[in-house]
Amino acid sequence: MKYEYWMASLYQINTNRRRQACELAGGVERLYHLQEKEVEKLHMFSENDLRVLCESRQHFDPDREWENLKKKKVRFLPFSHEEYPEKLREIYDPPYAIYVRGKLPDPAKKSVAVVGARACSEYGRSVARMLGRTLAEQQVQVISGMALGVDSAAHAGALTGGGDTFSILGNDCDICYPRSSENIYRNILDGHGGVISELAPGTKPLPHFFPMRNRIISAFSDVVVVVEAREKSGSLITADCALEQGKDIYAVPGRYQDALSAGCNRLIEQGAGILYDMESFLKNTNIVEQRKKKEWKPDKFLLEKEEKLVYGSLDLNPKFINSIIDETDLNLLTVLHALDMLKKKGLVQETFQNYFCKKL
Repeated sequence: MKYEYWMASLYQINTNRRRQACELAGGVERLYHLQEKEVEKLHMFSENDLRVLCESRQHFDPDREWENLKKKKVRFLPFSHEEYPEKLREIYDPPYAIYVRGKLPDPAKKSVAVVGARACSEYGRSVARMLGRTLAEQQVQVISGMALGVDSAAHAGALTGGGDTFSILGNDCDICYPRSSENIYRNILDGHGGVISELAPGTKPLPHFFPMRNRIISAFSDVVVVVEAREKSGSLITADCALEQGKDIYAVPGRYQDALSAGCNRLIEQGAGILYDMESFLKNTNIVEQRKKKEWKPDKFLLEKEEKLVYGSLDLNPKFINSIIDETDLNLLTVLHALDMLKKKGLVQETFQNYFCKKL
């Protein structure tokens, strides 16, 4: 395994090329000990690949590195390992190996990826949280990338729903990135899912790693849902990977000329499914067996007349209190009292001072 660990560290080289080279050399250990000229004769590596491989052997001590890995709470699963996920084996460029903390997604259960903008709106955050919670309540595994915004909201929703959620990282799985997701990271590892990466412990979260991990997010998923995305967004890379892998893609529609909705609206134009109603989504995707399916309805409360007026004036986009007063024709004190009661009933949230929206 220690030589597999060495080969797994060479993520710059295509996985299939590495595997074929090991077969031609008679095993990964033999490849490690081959002279450079003998490696060249395999005719498997480009000049840059050959440089990466040969330089790595100068500073990678398999015994020392393997002992260091064993001290960490990380499972190492190379492609050859019996526990390596079948869903990853099936994609075009599978990771040579993965590193896991916590559990792996259960292949017998359905999985849905929920991805979207880091700098999302309150609307996007609310939708992602609702999606994560509802899917978890239906025993559907939620896959995402623990990034700020939509990803973290989807994980948080899944944890609230009491289900399993899995984060595919663009850095090593031994650290939490971003730090703002520390609570989510800890809760996932506390028996509620797993954290997975193809990058070895000690690998820093560099920008080019994040597009790489998107193919793994889609590979683990039966359906990919994009909540909010700009015209050029990393979430669209995940959607492209899902399309290549033959997965269903859904997008949450957004407002006309809203930059955060441009990517989703473009996906819909190109034929992605429209996620406008949770019950229809569950039915159309068949991700929940009929006998297990729970009817999904928003919570209902008995509201006073003024509360109904105030609640009816709100949507998922934050609204300034003066606008609420104008629309309801109620005075300030009545509106404040109604908002306070709605917040206590979990129907409304104050996103920032004097701005309110519905809470999913």
